[in-house]
Amino acid sequence: MVNRDLERYVEQLEDYDFFSRLTLEQANQITSSALFHHISKGQYIFFREDPIIYSYFNFKGLVRLEREDASGDYRYLDYVGEESFFPYAEFMNRSEHIYDAIAVTDVDLFYIPKKLMEDIVRSNSEQLAYVYSNLTDIQYYLEKRVQMTAIPSATMRVIQTLAIWMYDMGKFMPDHVIIPHPLTIMELASVAGTTRETAGKVVKELREEGKLDFTRQNIIYKDWKYFSKLLE
Repeated sequence: MVNRDLERYVEQLEDYDFFSRLTLEQANQITSSALFHHISKGQYIFFREDPIIYSYFNFKGLVRLEREDASGDYRYLDYVGEESFFPYAEFMNRSEHIYDAIAVTDVDLFYIPKKLMEDIVRSNSEQLAYVYSNLTDIQYYLEKRVQMTAIPSATMRVIQTLAIWMYDMGKFMPDHVIIPHPLTIMELASVAGTTRETAGKVVKELREEGKLDFTRQNIIYKDWKYFSKLLE
């Protein structure tokens, strides 16, 4: 099954937005040099302070990036949805990982040699512009997360966290947005800096208002424009 999945991913490589700007030669360099791994739920992909050997592309599943400060009082959480390159924050300018990366679900990953990916980006102006555009988007949402910490209302922090998740991991459909992964109320509370009880209460109210469905399998944003406006 793994070999069959790998063949399918390689055959469809140019259909993924991240790889669509590569020349045929560059795509062949990646497919001949990259490693494919199926990582089971709960396993670590890399640890903080490990030397960086690879960049990663997530074909399928959900990855969590996390980091704690030395005291253990502050915990940073971020997520990488499927069809996504990561970690952007370490690309080109670091030699050691600044996060732990954990498979939240089973994931299918390309391990791309970091130097090869950097060389390709430097030599391909379209790919460089694409990476830069993604970095600016990430910076924008990081600023929103920083601003969110100053919001005194725990309810609004939960709602803004849901809005950021929508753009980070959501798949946009004609009439709704879906995060097809099993995120939990506890994770939502942790990112929003509040209690599980408060986060659960907010989700219940959003569900009753017809704005959101939050289940063990996925999150469906029925009124996605409501969440989008919070990030303008």
